[in-house]
Amino acid sequence: MNTPLFSSHSERLIALKNTRVDFAVQVLLGHYLEPLGINPFTAYVNTLKDFPSPEVGSSRTLFDETLACVEKQHLPTYTQGASNLFSKRYSFAAEDQLKTLDLIAFEKIVIDIVASLTQQPAIELSLRPLRPLIAEDVHGALKVHAPGINAGGVYVTNFIEDDTGQRLVSSSEGLVEYLLGHFQNDVIPYHSEGNHQGIYTVRFSGEDSHVHPQLITTHLNDLVIRIVPDFLD
Repeated sequence: MNTPLFSSHSERLIALKNTRVDFAVQVLLGHYLEPLGINPFTAYVNTLKDFPSPEVGSSRTLFDETLACVEKQHLPTYTQGASNLFSKRYSFAAEDQLKTLDLIAFEKIVIDIVASLTQQPAIELSLRPLRPLIAEDVHGALKVHAPGINAGGVYVTNFIEDDTGQRLVSSSEGLVEYLLGHFQNDVIPYHSEGNHQGIYTVRFSGEDSHVHPQLITTHLNDLVIRIVPDFLD
């Protein structure tokens, strides 16, 4: 955006702690894991049932593991050999181990996230629901927090790849419509980097000439951080 919504990391973190704990964990995990090419919903902490027995006793996504630690205000201490990170649930095969992140590095990430969210002012640990909303609520919040953006000319467009690798538009929604659809399902949308989604000035366009001049997909996270606190019950 031409004018950043936050002047510093600390200001953004304080605002993030006014949102909801599941969304906050996803935002902070994204900061660490996206540069490594890791999706926290498809990577797992797998732990042997009775080390050194090869039987896996538990398998949780990196997201679920981190969220549980935050909710319990627990700092993890993993045992090398008994736990590790994998791309497949309940696997302990060497070929399925994550290549770009090891167990100790993940432990440090979780500790940092727990500390960031539970230090005062701490985030509310209960999963507060979003109140019933209408389009005017979302539009009004965007006008307050992003007055330089014409929400009526912003489209969130998703892409898929066909068998030849060509990128095709799969859906395209106006910004207000897009956010409202998530909020009405009690979902706070997180936006990751990548070419699977883009912000355009023309619905259903993937043309470079129609890329929004002020917004990229990850800017939506900051917009959501700003507007969501007023929508929580």
